[in-house]
Amino acid sequence: MLPRRSTFAAAVAVILFAVPAASRADDSIVAEAPAAAPTSITRAFGADPSAVSEALMAGLAKHAARFEEMKKRGAFTMTGRMEEVDGDGKASDWKEIQLRSTPTPMPMDRITNVIRYVENGKDETADAQKRANERRAKRLKDPDKQAEERKKDLRLPFLASEQARYVFSVSERDASDPARVRVAFVPKSPAEDAIKGSAWVDTNEREVLSIGFSLSKNPTFVAHVEITIVFGLPTELGRAPSKLSFDGRGGFLFIRKHFRGTATLSEPRVAV
Repeated sequence: MLPRRSTFAAAVAVILFAVPAASRADDSIVAEAPAAAPTSITRAFGADPSAVSEALMAGLAKHAARFEEMKKRGAFTMTGRMEEVDGDGKASDWKEIQLRSTPTPMPMDRITNVIRYVENGKDETADAQKRANERRAKRLKDPDKQAEERKKDLRLPFLASEQARYVFSVSERDASDPARVRVAFVPKSPAEDAIKGSAWVDTNEREVLSIGFSLSKNPTFVAHVEITIVFGLPTELGRAPSKLSFDGRGGFLFIRKHFRGTATLSEPRVAV
């Protein structure tokens, strides 16, 4: 998410997707959607988790497909903070960034405009922008590699092409709104591009409200990472991400790191 990020932080950066449509975040959606829990599944009202209806899965597949369009076509502003945490749970190193990400037409790529980047109180915006420009130039020199990297992007498990890889179940219902249910998902075979967790969804709109997950198979040097995304931006392509948080641990040999971070997405529009 941030310049000079750690390996495991790079793993969670893939979920900072583009957000389409010129509209402001609906704060009521964020407030009312129960937080997704990536670790444990609660059985509601003493009943076993039930099967997810075909109609709901079909609707969620459409939302997930529109989400893929958001990732390719949407421009957005991101404001985020990442912290390295010491043994007492206090931030020992921190970075803050604000940037504007805009997709380009063929060849498909992204232009990153670093508005502000501060590392431990020191403004390093110019250096961060220089590195962003260098990374883009490197990507454009090798479009085949760039296309191959896109294939490794994490995708929502509800996407039609992904559903066969997972087992889904309704694990909880919102007592105040029966239309809102938590759908748990677990991959049939763990993989670095498969996630495990749960999502609160709206059964009427058949869209994701929030999702919490961890990687089912951690990449090298990543011990664990948990990610939560709130879909609080109503757009012409459906609800889009408005807030993100992550907590992860990783390292090499005897060096262990603990990082956490948050990001807010705003000012969305369809750029291409």
